[in-house]
Amino acid sequence: MNHEKTIVDLVVNQFEGKVQQTSAVFTTLGAEAAQLPVAPDRNTVGYLLGHLVAVHDKLLEGLSLGERLHPEWDSLFLAPQQNGSTYPAYQELLGAWQQVNAELGAGFATLTVADWLTKHAYVSDEDFAREPHRNKLNLLLSRTGHLFHHGGQLVLVKR
Repeated sequence: MNHEKTIVDLVVNQFEGKVQQTSAVFTTLGAEAAQLPVAPDRNTVGYLLGHLVAVHDKLLEGLSLGERLHPEWDSLFLAPQQNGSTYPAYQELLGAWQQVNAELGAGFATLTVADWLTKHAYVSDEDFAREPHRNKLNLLLSRTGHLFHHGGQLVLVKR
């Protein structure tokens, strides 16, 4: 039995399962919920969707799976939500969410176990030599935790 492959598959399946679950929540909430805050004085559902698109888009780059699809949204969604900012329409964000995650899934299928254990794009060769745990699999683990965090916020949305 290949234990490393089992571990990689477990991590990838956890991420993809949470993406599916979060997609269902965003679809169920719909565009009418885009301006609802997840809690009083907190980010809106639409902002959270855009934020997750931007973070997952950066994951394409971080895992060396290809060019980012929506880098133009970084200034909107990788910074705190700003009152008065104009954000893309919810349906556009939802389409981008689906597109980015489809690209990630296709990219995951091309990676071997050995690939997952190589350095990700955001760590230098020198740092990786000292800290080999800063690999692609660990980057995916951290983004899975990030997705669980924001998924928990979505549960708080009052319709």
